[in-house]
Amino acid sequence: MFQPLRSSAFSANTDAICIGSGRFLRSVLVPTLIAAGSGVVVAQTRGTSFASACIKAQGTYEVDTIQPDGSVQTQEVQVEAAGSLGEVDGRTSFLQLPSKLHKLKFIGFGVTESGIVKDGPAIVDLTELLYNCFLHLPDNGISVINTDNLPKNGDTIKQLVLETEWKDQPSDLKPFRAYVTSKVHFHNTMVDRLTSHREGDALVPLTEPWPTKTLVIEDLVGVLDAKVLSALPGVHIRTTAGQLEQDHLLKLSIANAVHTAMVYLLALTRVKTTCDVLKFPEIRQFLDLLYAKDIAPSLVLRGISKEEAQYAYDEWMGRVEHKHFGLDNFWVGQNAMLKFGVRLFSTVEANVTKDETYRPSVFMAFATAVILRYLTPTQPHARKENDNGPEIFVGAMDSIQDRTPIYSTTEKTWVYANGLCANISTGKVMFMAFATAVILRYLTPRQPDARKENDNGPEIFVGAMDSIQDRTPIYSTTEKTWLYANGLSANISTGKYEFMDGEK
Repeated sequence: MFQPLRSSAFSANTDAICIGSGRFLRSVLVPTLIAAGSGVVVAQTRGTSFASACIKAQGTYEVDTIQPDGSVQTQEVQVEAAGSLGEVDGRTSFLQLPSKLHKLKFIGFGVTESGIVKDGPAIVDLTELLYNCFLHLPDNGISVINTDNLPKNGDTIKQLVLETEWKDQPSDLKPFRAYVTSKVHFHNTMVDRLTSHREGDALVPLTEPWPTKTLVIEDLVGVLDAKVLSALPGVHIRTTAGQLEQDHLLKLSIANAVHTAMVYLLALTRVKTTCDVLKFPEIRQFLDLLYAKDIAPSLVLRGISKEEAQYAYDEWMGRVEHKHFGLDNFWVGQNAMLKFGVRLFSTVEANVTKDETYRPSVFMAFATAVILRYLTPTQPHARKENDNGPEIFVGAMDSIQDRTPIYSTTEKTWVYANGLCANISTGKVMFMAFATAVILRYLTPRQPDARKENDNGPEIFVGAMDSIQDRTPIYSTTEKTWLYANGLSANISTGKYEFMDGEK
């Protein structure tokens, strides 16, 4: 592995190594580097599926782009070498690459936020690769380009590299860390291209046409060839401080926010993919009003012009309403409360902070309610994949109101993410939500009707405690019902309790 695939030595233009072989990196960063004149080596971080297939195909892989009319264009991408870091011999060969690539200047880092952590395997791989660059290419300037949308991703990765220690490291790391500080440029970036996979072949990326801002790279010191890169479709080089933050703001507050407001509504409506939103014109009306009442005003208050915001919204909705390409709503809907906070609540916070007359619209309230409804467990118990893993809850989609073809009553269960399943027919979906789901499980009524003490009083709901797991004395099976507050009762034996939720 990691050997030249078409000759005995690497070509003179092989100046890029990509750590990671995910579909997004292979459909965005690798083609961009090649179009800019680079030869690229791709390292799969674990497993061998892509590396083996790529080597067998003499360094080629395919990328499918589905056009608005439904036609598919297949691009054949040619890399110089491939290999896997999941094998000892492969990793050894990988770390020898700087001694063979004398013009190395790019390291693509196709690792998501979950892998950008202290002492994470990918961070250690990157650090050791850079150490070998220090040994063999001390005069080369190296640009590290990450393909995740973690804010300040370059700054974060740099700090982690400077803190990393590894097996067989030298006793004195000061010279290496000085090299990292002076010669390695960790670019902050923003990326955006919806990517799935070819039906029946998970190795082949299936993606949309290049968006206006597919790859935005911050380069405040001018080490990149901005003229060459900026001429490529969807690529932008930001040379002024603050520009990239505005790009992120537009993406988070428009594209990401609208997606978040949409996918949970579709999921609860038993709709599997985002492109089916076209069947519900009311959802487009809802999103337009959410944008007009809450999102657009917050962007103006944060320094974005109305025209720039409207252009970004119109482009995004055009992408969302691609008739022939969509993403799994349940897959997109992972990490719901985190996404709500940074994508939707941030808009409310900005409006409240800068405009004392602002009140969240009913459309923002509805978007919030839908997310909480999606996260509400409907079974009393959660399970864990392992002892240290998060709890996995079961939620319920809305009841089927009619039998139109959009609802398949013979739908099979599918896995939409690792260990998480959904089924449109049964209306059940598994999700991870940590503390939010635990709170909602407590607040969710277990009986359909509420009662009132009087006509003007608040509604009183009935909830259910968890089932008894053992018969230790703490659980009395002859416990009587007691009043724990004015008009509210509980019973440990039956597991029922009444409660009032002050917010409707």
